[in-house]
Amino acid sequence: MINSNPVHDQKYCYFIELTGDRQTELLSALTPAEAALGDWERVYAAKLPTWRLWTDANADTVRYAVTHLIARHGLPQNDYWLIQYEGDNHRHPKMLHPQFHTR
Repeated sequence: MINSNPVHDQKYCYFIELTGDRQTELLSALTPAEAALGDWERVYAAKLPTWRLWTDANADTVRYAVTHLIARHGLPQNDYWLIQYEGDNHRHPKMLHPQFHTR
C-alpha cells in the first residue's frame, strides 16, 4: 500500500537558488538559530546551487536568515531567488525575492 501522507508537515516550503556562478555549501554555515528554522536540504538536481527549506516561519524571517547566510559567504546580497510554496503544493509559487542580476 502506498503512503500518500506528506513527508513534511511544515506550513511552507522555500526554494533558495543562487544565481551567481559561485559554488558554495550554505548549509555548512548555518547558525543554531538558522538550523532551527526547519528542515534544510540541498537540491542536487538543480542546475544552479539550490536549497529547500521546510518551515513554519514567515517569509520575512526566512528572507532575513537567507540574507545573512549569503553575507557570511561573501556573495552579493541580491544574487538569489527565493520562492515560497504552501506546504506540499508546488503548483502556485510566490516569488519573494525577484531581483535578478541587478549589480
